[in-house]
Parts: sequence; C-alpha cells; structure tokens
Amino acid sequence: MKITITGLSELYLSAVSQVTQHLDIQLNDVGFPVHIEQVGTGIHIRNDGNQGFITYGEAHQLIRAIGLWRERVKQEMVFEINELPVYDSLGVMVDCSRNAVLHAKAYQEMVRRLALMGYSTIQLYTEDTYELKDYPYFGYMRGRYTGEELREMDRYATMFGIELVPCIQTLAHLGTTLKWKEHAHLVDCNDILLIDDPHTYTLIEEMFATMSENLSSRNINIGMDEAHMMGLGKYLDKHGYQDRSKLMLKHFGKVMEIAGRYGYKPMMWSDMFFRLASSGEYYDANSQIRADIVEMIPEDISLVYWDYYSEEPALYDGMLKKHKQLNDKIIFAGGAWKWMGFTPNNRFSQHIGVMAHNSCVDNGIKDVLVTAWGDNGAESSLFGILPSLQLWAELCYTNRSDEEQLRERFMTCTGGVYDDFMNLDIANLVPDNPAPGGSSVNPPKYLLYQDTLCGLFDKHIVPDVYAAHYHQAASMMKEAGGRNPQWKVVFETQYALCQLLELKVDTGIHMRNAYLNGDRTTLKRYAHEVLPELKSRCKEFVTAYRAQWMFENKIFGLDVFDLRMGGLMQRLESAIWRLDMYLDGEIPNLEELEQERLYFDGRKEDGATVAMSANLWHTIATTSVIAGV
Repeated sequence: MKITITGLSELYLSAVSQVTQHLDIQLNDVGFPVHIEQVGTGIHIRNDGNQGFITYGEAHQLIRAIGLWRERVKQEMVFEINELPVYDSLGVMVDCSRNAVLHAKAYQEMVRRLALMGYSTIQLYTEDTYELKDYPYFGYMRGRYTGEELREMDRYATMFGIELVPCIQTLAHLGTTLKWKEHAHLVDCNDILLIDDPHTYTLIEEMFATMSENLSSRNINIGMDEAHMMGLGKYLDKHGYQDRSKLMLKHFGKVMEIAGRYGYKPMMWSDMFFRLASSGEYYDANSQIRADIVEMIPEDISLVYWDYYSEEPALYDGMLKKHKQLNDKIIFAGGAWKWMGFTPNNRFSQHIGVMAHNSCVDNGIKDVLVTAWGDNGAESSLFGILPSLQLWAELCYTNRSDEEQLRERFMTCTGGVYDDFMNLDIANLVPDNPAPGGSSVNPPKYLLYQDTLCGLFDKHIVPDVYAAHYHQAASMMKEAGGRNPQWKVVFETQYALCQLLELKVDTGIHMRNAYLNGDRTTLKRYAHEVLPELKSRCKEFVTAYRAQWMFENKIFGLDVFDLRMGGLMQRLESAIWRLDMYLDGEIPNLEELEQERLYFDGRKEDGATVAMSANLWHTIATTSVIAGV
C-alpha cells in the first residue's frame, strides 16, 4: 500500500522507513494521505476513508500507532482507535552475559519489533561484555561491545523513540571477569567485588564513565543482586567480621556517589535491600519492614522487584505493598522464560504475566521490565519469546490478553504465526508436564545431555510415551517452519532437537533392558544402527543450532555449545565401543548398565509426574568432577 505521511520530522520518517517492509507499505508522494502529530497522551487514530489521522503522546508510540493503522485499514476504511497505556515505561532486558551477545543486525531486528509493539526501553544486561579502555581482561574473548558499537545501538534505538538503558553490575555477578589473575586484587570471594578497596571504585568509576560516554540515557541499572557472600571472603580476612547491612549500605553509598557525578538516576534489583529490611527472605509478603533500613534508602534510587515464578496473585500484591514501604519508585520485572535450555516457555510466561500485570495495575506500578535471561549458556533463541513480549505490550496498551487479539497483533508486529510461536514450547511440554508447564521443568535439556550409558535421568522418562511426544513435536516444528519463513532458523532448531530426542529418550533404557535380559541381538542393533543414527541426528542439530546462533549472536560463546555437543557425540562413540567390546567377549560385563537407576532429584517414590528441572550442564552430563577441583 502506498501512503503519503505528513507531520513527521526527518528522524521519525527514517524510523518509519525501517518498518515499511514489515507493514507492507511504501512511502510515496501520491499515496493515501496520513497526517501524524505528536500531541497529547496515548495513541489516537482516525480514518475517514479518504485520509488517516494519527496522534501519539510519546516518541516510542509512533511505530505502534502506524502498525495499528495499517492493521485496521486492511479490514475497513472508516474506523477509530484509542489507546491509553497503563504504564509510563515498558521495557525488555536482554541477557548478553551468559555467552550470547546480541550482534548488531539482530539487535536492530529486535528494536524494530519492539517499536511495532510499543516498548519504550531496552536494556542489554552486560556484566563484563562491554569494553573498558584500562581493563583489557574485562570481557576478554567474550564478544564485548566496543564504544562505537554502543553508540550505534543507542542511535538506532533513539530513532524509534526507544531508550537504550545501560544495565551493569557493581557488586556481584562478575565472576567471568574476576577469574583473571589480572583482577585478583578486586575479589572478595566468588563473583563479588572487594568492598572498601580503592581499586574497586576505580573500576566502577570507569564503568560509569564508559556508559556515560557512549549511551545517551541517564537512567542506569546498577545490579547489586544476590551478593549473599559479601564481606565473607578477602574482606573478612582483612577487616574481620562487619555488620553486613552497614557494609552493603556503605558500598551502595559510594556507587551512588559515582553515579551522581555522571548525572545518572540509578535503579537496582531490590532483593538485597528487601532482605536487609525484612526477615532475610525475598518472597515473604508477610515480613515486617525495618524502619531503620527504610530510612537509609535514598529517594533517588528505583528498586526493581523481580518475580518470574509466583503463581499466586496475592503474593504479587503483598510484595508490591511491602516494596512501597521501602520506596515510592518501584519497577516490576517479570520474566519471558528462555533460560532453561533450548526451548522457551511462553505458556508459563503468559500465565504468570497476566497475574503480575493485574497486580501492577491494582498497586499503581507505572514501570515494567520484561527480562529475558540466558542461564547456563543462553541456549534458547531470543526471538522465541516474541509472543510473551507481545502479551505485555497488549496488556500495557489495551489491558487485554485474549488470543484473538494477540494473533492479529503478533502478525503485524513480527510477521509470524502466533500459534506456531506458542508451540515452540512443545519440547518442554511432555505429557506429564502439561501447559502451562512447570516454570523451570525442562526435559529437553537434561534428556539431550544425559549420558546414554549412565542414564542419570532414565527414571525421569515415561518410556515410549516421551518418544511419541517428540515424534509429533518434530512434525509440528517442521510444518511451522514452512509457515514462518523469516523465522525459519528458530523452528528448524526445535525440529532438529525434537527429532534427536525422539530417538534418544529411550535409548539408554532399552539398551539396559536388553543387557539385563541377555538380548545380544538388540544390543548389536543399538551398537551398529541406533547409536550411529543418534550421532547423525546430533550433527543435524548442531548444524541447525549454529544457524540460529549466527542469526542472533556474535560468534563468542558458541564454543560452549560445541564443547557440550562434542562431548555428547564422543560419549556415543564410547557407548558403541563399550557395546562392541562386550559383544566380542573382550569384557565380561557392562558396569554402567548394571548400576541401579535412581531419581536425579532424590525422590523416593514413583509419582504421576517424572519431569523435573535440571539446568546445569556439568551436573547433567556426568557425576564425575568436571568443574572446580
């Protein structure tokens, strides 16, 4: 459709030109006239059949408004749309610290999709994946962003009215950089900086200086979460035991002082302050809040209450009320689940997202952040969670979550088929883990990486039933890939994973049964047919996954996947070797297959549900020592 836009600056016309292909429109001097103005609040659209009129209140609402107009004009030429968002800001936080560092092309793709949805902010969670001039080992070989890259990313987001907010760590979660000998003097213990040491504050000063130099936003996320061992390592050796509440507040004060010198308005994850002010637990909505701690929290800090798990509306209400006793500036952070392996969990994300949204509205929360973490390797596609991001956008602008509306909006904003994207969850949703599924239940990860000979998770498989599930899932993903050509790499990865799991889930169980029953014919078939076919499917999965990784991320971090899959394929070789030795009479028995199988999670009795949660590769792959000493 050819349209002629009037009323926009050159900058915003450039932004519109970036999404014309997504919306199937062409900017033309003699097209259908659409007049656009930035005025008032919210989005207001009117089409009278001869001309379109669009007004928007905030810069980040412009592209959403044009998308809404284009969506409706396909159906009718006379209409009116009015939207008044319930949030002042709606943002996404993308984890760029667990190996997957979003490259420029994928970042721009995500920004365009977020603009069409109406998001106002994006945060890139960077523990050490940005360049510090005086610290060559900070983010070394991790795909860190250069200053030039950050400036270009900032420029691109600004064109759409989206604020790129720096998201760093200034206390803990710095293990990937503190592991270097060059930084040994900065370590208290584990991944925590040494408080009260001048070198620590020189480092933090450079963090702020770097972000200030390269990003225009003066909002910043300073992290400071989960520093549970603070003051109990080198600090304890040097200074003796100190009141850890006072220690935390002392460090916080110094960080805030540095932030202030650069004009920043910081936000931080709320758990450390909440634990100090309450019973020590985080999700305790009934705790008593200590007035002395509240008095120590400055008014110019925003606290981010994060909750990715809770399924009780009353807990959200209670926690938000408790947080408001700490501070008036409360941001809620929900989760778009993509951090439990290769498969997203959109159904669960949406299940809890609606609850959290309702509580935010009821409690007057005006700022929301949707987090996309990447624990243990960032294996899942960032674009796999687009349905959950769409949900939060529609909740913000329309307070609706019905699937009919989501389907239509999703097609406009992403060009994808909503139901197909929701079915990306299917590898997680084995028959004993029905939708919306357990929050962290992730069979595809532990079933992929478990060893076929040792079978650490064999008790967590429903024989034959799981294999049939993955057969059907693979077929679904293959068909979905054909319907979503732009996102084909995402579906091809899930197809290859499910096809691999279809064969692998029962392999260890059937091999062990054949061994215990003296069925040498079956063992020979596994050694010469099934295990080689498994190796072939592993290679197909590697090929598909590499394509997905390169579609989204810098090359750094893919080596971890290669190491894990390489180990898996070598263990399949070892299984063939062991079976052949046994069948040829070179060894009298197979000790691995004689071992009793236990439940990995320690349960004592069989139950209706065997699916569970396990997300640490080194504990899934082996019981032997593979990490640490």
